[in-house]
Amino acid sequence: MRTRLPSGAGFSLRFFGYVLLFCIIFWWGSLHENLGPVQRTMASWSTHGQQWVGGHAVARGDNVVIGSMVMNINHECTGVFVYMLFISFVLAYPVHWTARAAGLAVGVPLMFVVNVVRLATLARVAEIYPQAFFYLHEYVWQGVFTVLVLVGAIAWAEHCE
Repeated sequence: MRTRLPSGAGFSLRFFGYVLLFCIIFWWGSLHENLGPVQRTMASWSTHGQQWVGGHAVARGDNVVIGSMVMNINHECTGVFVYMLFISFVLAYPVHWTARAAGLAVGVPLMFVVNVVRLATLARVAEIYPQAFFYLHEYVWQGVFTVLVLVGAIAWAEHCE
């Protein structure tokens, strides 16, 4: 006699399966070496955002130059790992594929915008109060970004119900 897993357990297994799959693809495909165009776009857009609020940053490739400080937008700054979590959540959630497609179509661009705002904010802080940059980068914005993605995923899931 086969026993069926509760829906929460099934979702969890699918979620972790997708996360594992994305991690393998990331490693096997050397994705971190191929994100240059995304890094340069984020550097450019975050520089424009920083300038929009009165800053003087300049984008040079995948670097944001703020006076004598250089903020390098590497593959981790693209939010690729947070995207992997969000996409895994959406794909694993037990709804119709059209709802998943809609969640990805709205969620991924919104996360991109939030990440650009994060980088623009960090660039502005680096210009005004450079002593706070490390703390805001490593702790505050990492947590805020993760919580926003979690809230977005839960809001999408509730909308699908």
